[in-house]
Amino acid sequence: MAFLLATCIVTSCGTIAPPSEEKSTTELQGEGLQTADHLMRRARRFESDENISAVYRMRAAEIAWAELDTDGGSVRDVKSLGPDQKHALRIITAATEGVAVNFIGEKYKPEKTYSHAGFTYRINAGIAQKPGLYPLAGLESAKPAREVRHRLCTNWHTEEGVGAPCAPKWKRPTDAKMQRFVTSRGYLEPITAVLTFDGVKNSKGPRHASITGYDPTYLSKVHLGKTEYPLAADFTAPIVEQTHDINEITIALSGLLHPGVLDSKLILLEPYDPERIPILLVHGLNSHPRMWKDVINDLRADPKLRGRYQFMLFYYPTGWPISYSSMRLREELDALGQLVGNQKKMVLVGHSMGGLLSRMQVINPGRKIWNAQFGEDADKLYAKLPADNLVKRTLTFSADPDIGREVYICTPHRGSGLADKSFTTYFVRLLKLPSTITSAFIDLPGNLIEHGRLTSVAGLSPSNPLFKALDEIPIQVPHHSIIGDRGRGDTPDSSDGVVRYSSSHLASAESELIVPAGHGAFKDPQAIKELRRILLLNAGIKD
Repeated sequence: MAFLLATCIVTSCGTIAPPSEEKSTTELQGEGLQTADHLMRRARRFESDENISAVYRMRAAEIAWAELDTDGGSVRDVKSLGPDQKHALRIITAATEGVAVNFIGEKYKPEKTYSHAGFTYRINAGIAQKPGLYPLAGLESAKPAREVRHRLCTNWHTEEGVGAPCAPKWKRPTDAKMQRFVTSRGYLEPITAVLTFDGVKNSKGPRHASITGYDPTYLSKVHLGKTEYPLAADFTAPIVEQTHDINEITIALSGLLHPGVLDSKLILLEPYDPERIPILLVHGLNSHPRMWKDVINDLRADPKLRGRYQFMLFYYPTGWPISYSSMRLREELDALGQLVGNQKKMVLVGHSMGGLLSRMQVINPGRKIWNAQFGEDADKLYAKLPADNLVKRTLTFSADPDIGREVYICTPHRGSGLADKSFTTYFVRLLKLPSTITSAFIDLPGNLIEHGRLTSVAGLSPSNPLFKALDEIPIQVPHHSIIGDRGRGDTPDSSDGVVRYSSSHLASAESELIVPAGHGAFKDPQAIKELRRILLLNAGIKD
């Protein structure tokens, strides 16, 4: 009875005992796409045996490969292929998914040989990493993109083609210095696994094949033999798979009310590439970097922007003083610059208070901000405090020469009247600054501490001397404004519900776009379209 029960359990799980060599030989020697389909079904039944299931999948892929044009030329659209060729691609994609898992995570080896019933396949997965190509050794795991639930992002961007799109879990870099810029979740870079057969089959030896990770944000074509095909892609699945469980609201609120719990962090979303233009997205008050998901999703999938930009995020606890957060961003950018060396001019995009942090990276204030904050005490304090004093480092600085352009979205360049409301005043009392900041206040005038001019929420008051100083300091790079009017069409008397147009407007901006959205205009389709236009302009690409 126990034996029968065990047999039933195994059968219900869809696995069966490995076939005999004789039966396998008969099955594997078959030809045609129907045979390939049969082999794929059988491979799933032998899943517990890596060797046999791999041979069945590779033989199915080999049969399907023979149906494709691999002798030269170019296929511009897989939709133009005939039914048999489309069928063959589906088989190869399924085989790729099944074989790729044998080269990911702890199972990775640069080369494996599978042999069964007279069929031998030697698969190379150890290609050298270069732009657009990644060995599967860099992945901890990889979920087929088709299995990722559609949620979180407004649009879902895919492209039909060759390969098996994945939502990978990347391993963190081995370089300790680079680990600083990568979260425990790894990168959010999409990967498409591609299986190819090398050369002509040798009847006396193993059939050689390669399995490689292609980056669809960098490459859009792949060669099967000598023929060029479109690369399959799913740009959205990795974003959703790696971030769907982030409690964005809780983290944002904690960073506002208890800013001493978490630290700031510059976050790379993909392996750093010196050939791509960095674009850094900076969130605003009581927010979290995941707010940029639709922006990243839509822009990264754009055919004209692919391979041109690499996305980065900056997280900071938004309860920190504005100038202090700006300093921490400068420190993170400086650390990255020291690590990667010369880089292309960065683009910063800041929303709301994040726009102020961004602006303070590209100005040369001298002592203007210092003098505005301390008034008649400015000279005495400047002489008294050492050069490495935290307040001095926060308020006196120089523009970052590695930043080439900025975009401000709903940014309160002259503050927000909401910061002066009675409920806001009560809310400010809940903020608890970390001792690393408060200890620097010891030598500051008591009235400055009392009124909280350097704290984030109260610091957004239009009466904050910071804003008057900023108005007098030129922005050193080309910059653009995106401003919401809640669809009322009443500019220049408009407001996004938090920031009035009179505060968001910059006469020095190269362009200004009013979008029919509120303070969350960063995710408005027109705003994302405008970001696309600006990025194309920045890269010198004609639309």
